[in-house]
Amino acid sequence: MMKRFSALLLSLMFSQVSFAQYIEEIGSLETVYEARARSVLNTILRPTDYTLVVAIEMDRDEKKLKEFHDEMDVQYLPGMPLMGDAPTLGKATNKLHEMKSKTDISVVLSRNVNPETEKIIKELLTSKLHLDATAGDSVTVKRIELPADPPKAEPKPDILPELTWKMWTLIVIMSLLALSGLMFWAWRRGRAQDPRKELKENHEYKHTEKDQDGEEKPEEVVAAATEPAAAAVVEPQFNMDAVKQHILAIAAQYPQLASRAVTEFTLNESAGDASLLMEFLGWDTSKRVFTDVPAMAWARLGKAVKEREGNTTKSESETAVRNVYKAILAAYVEHEMSSDETNPFSFVLKMREEERQQILDKETPANIAVLCLHSPAEVTAGIVGSLDAEKRVKVLAEISRVEKLPHNVVQAVISSFNQKLTEMRMRPEPKVEGASVLAKVIRGMSPEEEMDLLALFANDNPEELERLRRVILTFDDLKLVPSDILSEVLNSYEVDSLYAALFKTHSAFYNRILATLPERKAMIVERDLTDMVAIPQRKKTAEVRRDICQQVEKVMYSRSLRVGDLVDGTVRAVRSV
Repeated sequence: MMKRFSALLLSLMFSQVSFAQYIEEIGSLETVYEARARSVLNTILRPTDYTLVVAIEMDRDEKKLKEFHDEMDVQYLPGMPLMGDAPTLGKATNKLHEMKSKTDISVVLSRNVNPETEKIIKELLTSKLHLDATAGDSVTVKRIELPADPPKAEPKPDILPELTWKMWTLIVIMSLLALSGLMFWAWRRGRAQDPRKELKENHEYKHTEKDQDGEEKPEEVVAAATEPAAAAVVEPQFNMDAVKQHILAIAAQYPQLASRAVTEFTLNESAGDASLLMEFLGWDTSKRVFTDVPAMAWARLGKAVKEREGNTTKSESETAVRNVYKAILAAYVEHEMSSDETNPFSFVLKMREEERQQILDKETPANIAVLCLHSPAEVTAGIVGSLDAEKRVKVLAEISRVEKLPHNVVQAVISSFNQKLTEMRMRPEPKVEGASVLAKVIRGMSPEEEMDLLALFANDNPEELERLRRVILTFDDLKLVPSDILSEVLNSYEVDSLYAALFKTHSAFYNRILATLPERKAMIVERDLTDMVAIPQRKKTAEVRRDICQQVEKVMYSRSLRVGDLVDGTVRAVRSV
């Protein structure tokens, strides 16, 4: 019993001595790092502008500690000559650096130091002290008010300038100017709100002139005097630049329509107004945009220019441009309204994608082919892409065999679509996809519950998992995603997040994922997965996996790619109407 007690006592004493030795060596390393850090900081800061604290953690390795002490003893053997001053640690310090596991450097700066200096301090200390962030080394910069900082200057109260006679004079002048401007604005506003008063004043002035001269002036003169004022009040402002741009846009998009409208207006309405429009646009521009105007219309325009007498006023030009613009705009609106009715299948193309899909599921491949021939290219791609593989091949074969489409065939197909549409509206069949509902339920769960449920489906219900994989992207299906999409998504994640997501996965799987990363980043993650440096939290693994899948789904949606096509092995572009 006494022997056991003695052995226990000796072991406790030995552990206390060893711990004390570690504390001594840690202090030695901290002194070395602090000296190096201060030598760096003194190049950009004053010693009174900061203070420094270094904390180092060491591995408790008795073997390396013994090697360190042996080298120290060799350096200080009696009779060994020393070059210069006796070093504190000597070359044996390398053993201590090998035992270092983590370094935390805290720099406390004065509040007066420029904030841009913080980033420079971190970069210099990391570079000079050879710190490694992946190994846990860190540099923290904080700010406090140091005793050596100068006291803050108290703000002095603002003193208003003394009001001299010059200042008072300026105030009086500015007040009078403001008052006069306000009175002028009120007078103008009163006249603008009551235009009839101005007309009445003009009328009374004409009567006064008649009484003074003793003779009555003709009514035409009075009307000519009053008409410009009335026109100025009633006529709205006409934006000529906007009209010019709109006419040129319509002519560029529909040159035949614009040329036909100008021709009809020239031959049937007024060649003079059309010539004024040509001058407003420029004759060279008009010849370039109205390419289909016939020679007879150009002859009428030339005759109108030749017969014109005197200069044209601005109001006359605006009236002429307005009249021709109305004719062009009417033809444009009529064309836009009738363009939808030219396609006999417009009622099918305007339907929602779900309703159209229900009709196409019951239609024959020949009728679907006729619909595709009357649809835009992007709509045709969506229709063909939504069909199953067998029906898709038949539809494409029908399209390739079509050479002529008789009118009765098109009408028969339209009747078939109308009949299907009527049956669908009389007996609606709401389409409910269980896999889509289940996918929404799973994405509404927590990430850990989703990971557990997918694992349960993989073991007990693989058929349900197979249907679910065609709706949402599972983490195991990342190996099917194209490399460019994986690279775009995974490059935004840190190393620790990728390690947590790929933890305990097969080497073939994570090698496929790591192949899309930059070489250096992939090597770090692969080394951590091989060594299993740490066990990540299960919650973090589930969150990162779900987030990666959702980000990949967003990129695939932006590129019009379906999740189900990855499972089938056929990635195809899908565009919606």
